[in-house]
Amino acid sequence: MDNQSEVYDVPAIRAKLLEKMKDDPGAYPKLIEQQFPRILAKIADLWGKPELDRYLDVLMFTDRHDRQGFPPDIAVEVFRLSTAHAALNLVKQTAATGWSSAEEVNLQKKAIAKDE
Repeated sequence: MDNQSEVYDVPAIRAKLLEKMKDDPGAYPKLIEQQFPRILAKIADLWGKPELDRYLDVLMFTDRHDRQGFPPDIAVEVFRLSTAHAALNLVKQTAATGWSSAEEVNLQKKAIAKDE
């Protein structure tokens, strides 16, 4: 659980996040709200920004060995949030193959050849 020394206005955070999530309110993280209000506040602040994708990745995948990870139901909510946020297409997708740079070079060569 979050450190209880900080007090969060959860109803206000909920309203803010639901307003931002108007296209997919079903992805709202009810368990995160109850157990991790600090994380909920961060998600509400970052929703609609590419930085949230990175934040959610950090929540799910860490290289710190002193972390035990989230309970499965919380992990499912983080994954659901990640999927809903990714659907907003805020981050430019990379090519599906490792050959994207080679493909770009070939396109540049073709463009140069046309101009010659």
